[in-house]
Amino acid sequence: MKSVHEALDQILPEIIAMSEDIYCHPELGFKEFRTRKKAIEALDKAGIPHEDVAYTGIRAVLDSGKPGPNIGLITEFDAVPTFGHPYASEDSCAAHTCGHYGQLGVMMSLFLAIRESGMLKDLCGKVTLLVTPAEEFCDMDYRKGLIKEGKISHPSGKQEMIATGIFDDVDIMLSCHAMGIDMTKYHAEIGSSLNGFIMKRAIFTGKASHAGANPEGGVNALNAVNLAMTGINFLRETFRADDAIRVHFYVPEGGQSVNTVPGRTQLEMYVRAKTVPAIFETNAKVTRAIRAGALAINCDLEIQDTPGYFPLHQDENLTELVKKHILDYIDESMIAQGTHGFASGDMGDLSLMWPIVEIGVAGFEGSIHGKDFKTADPEQAYCVPAHYFADTVADLLSDGGASAWKIKEAFKPVMNKKNYLETLDSLNKSTFYEKENN
Repeated sequence: MKSVHEALDQILPEIIAMSEDIYCHPELGFKEFRTRKKAIEALDKAGIPHEDVAYTGIRAVLDSGKPGPNIGLITEFDAVPTFGHPYASEDSCAAHTCGHYGQLGVMMSLFLAIRESGMLKDLCGKVTLLVTPAEEFCDMDYRKGLIKEGKISHPSGKQEMIATGIFDDVDIMLSCHAMGIDMTKYHAEIGSSLNGFIMKRAIFTGKASHAGANPEGGVNALNAVNLAMTGINFLRETFRADDAIRVHFYVPEGGQSVNTVPGRTQLEMYVRAKTVPAIFETNAKVTRAIRAGALAINCDLEIQDTPGYFPLHQDENLTELVKKHILDYIDESMIAQGTHGFASGDMGDLSLMWPIVEIGVAGFEGSIHGKDFKTADPEQAYCVPAHYFADTVADLLSDGGASAWKIKEAFKPVMNKKNYLETLDSLNKSTFYEKENN
């Protein structure tokens, strides 16, 4: 029987080709239909059954037949709107500019190699491949439509999988992501943290009128948007540096015609910060600024708050175990440790309840979410992480799963699933503010 590393060397070229093909055919979250088909084809070829989860997600399990921990291999596979990318889709500008196609390559090749090598015969427990859809928090009208139709209950793939119990029997989770730092200086990133966020949409309703003949007869909802943005910008000097706050917005609806006073506009934004209290505090400030814009122009206002993701905190003990195996492939001087990123991801939600890692991998070039993002070094992007994760899985499932159980026992959950889902529900709200009558 070949070793897991020999199996990886055999499997990786085909899976890399699959992943790079997915890069060329991007799909947004909960629309990963072609991508999903490619992943299922790889599982079917290896004779591995799978379960359909979270609308477009996939779950597959390899079982040693012996009691032990269940190690989850987490991968995303959705794209994100990126104008100008050479492979951006015509309908939605979807492009693979966050590297999720690479995650799929790493975890799929590892999962197949574990099966091909028979590695679990000498170990215990289970390994579960969890292909999670819709990590990018976008295309919200489509997702709200799916929720209304009863096809999903939450707008993020991992939120949906938590709610439907897909992770309930998993003990530890391993994941990776393209790094957002200098990939020429660093080849891995461990122990990093990320911001959490709330998504806000403000809908201003004024009164349309002829912009040339009768502007005084209208109530300009675009002016209300501009005042709201100005108010938010004046708040920035109150943001504490240690809270890593980011508030960024765009105007998806700015009016209906250049010759008409805008009667309805929309402002959409993320309110991000490093801690949950900082998110809530900043969100309250932003709400006041939005209301001030509507009040000044005398618009009706609806503010829709949608819970995004919780801040990411990786488990220190699991990080140290993975680091031990990364050092067999990458010199410590090329490993970034303990950085904080101002972005967000739904691995943060999992980190509330499970010991997880999300290792930053190199091998890409261009900007994250930029039109120039692509694979530069397949060895670093796919092969190296697949090999050190193979060693990690072997470590976690050897000796009756001793190291995995030790990590799980030391882990202190921030909340349980019931508390988590109740918190999401409490944050998901729409509030209406009526204009004055005069």
